[in-house]
Parts: sequence; structure tokens; C-alpha cells
Amino acid sequence: MAGHIGDKILTVLRTPENQARLQSVLDPIVSHIINRVFPYILLSAILFLVLFVLTVGTFWMVMRTSQSPATLITKTALDVIGASV
Repeated sequence: MAGHIGDKILTVLRTPENQARLQSVLDPIVSHIINRVFPYILLSAILFLVLFVLTVGTFWMVMRTSQSPATLITKTALDVIGASV
């Protein structure tokens, strides 16, 4: 029975007159939603870009150091026990 009712509703909605009515109702609603949400999408994109630049900058600074992590660990361990290199 539900399928039969659903088929009738689809048949009614598929007529060109009803499609035009539906489109004239939905277009302003969708347009309003997009206009209200766009600033938040833009803000999110800007924050993502800033975080990406900061991450790449941090990675670049870490990779730019002249000492490898193994050397740093060895020097730190030797400093703890009081030995010199």
C-alpha cells in the first residue's frame, strides 16, 4: 500500500506544472541556506590553510636542523651522565 501511494505521489510530482512549482519554492530556500552558510565555509577554508602553512613550516624547520635525531638523543644522554663527546 505504501508503495502504491508513493508511486502516485511521484506521478503527481513529475508533471511539468508541479515541477515548476516545486522549483520555485525550493530555489529561494536553497539560495538562502547557501548565503547563510557560505561565511562559515570560507572561515573553515582559511583556518585550514593557516594550519596547513603552519604544519609545513614546522616540518621545514625540523628538517632544516643540522643534527639528526639520533645525534641529539646521544648528546642528551651523554649530558645526563656527565660525559663529554
